[in-house]
Amino acid sequence: MGKAMSNKIKSKAKIIIQEFRKDLSTDFRKNKDFLKKMKLPLSKLTINLMAGYITRTLKKEEKEKEALKITKEKEVIATKKPTDKTVNVS
Repeated sequence: MGKAMSNKIKSKAKIIIQEFRKDLSTDFRKNKDFLKKMKLPLSKLTINLMAGYITRTLKKEEKEKEALKITKEKEVIATKKPTDKTVNVS
């Protein structure tokens, strides 16, 4: 199966991520339990899909942050003082 997700589920999940980011994590079960505790009128399937989408989104953001951090560290290490390479032609 692919990762195809309906736009309704994506939009609801994005709103929940914006509002409750500090309460969510990259663990599917924690996100699922959090959505259940919210007592939203959603079916079990919808809660599972939303929890999966939220988990995937947060993991993706975390990987992007780590990649940026690594590239910034490499840039700092790779930089050197420019050397004087002038050629005197007589």
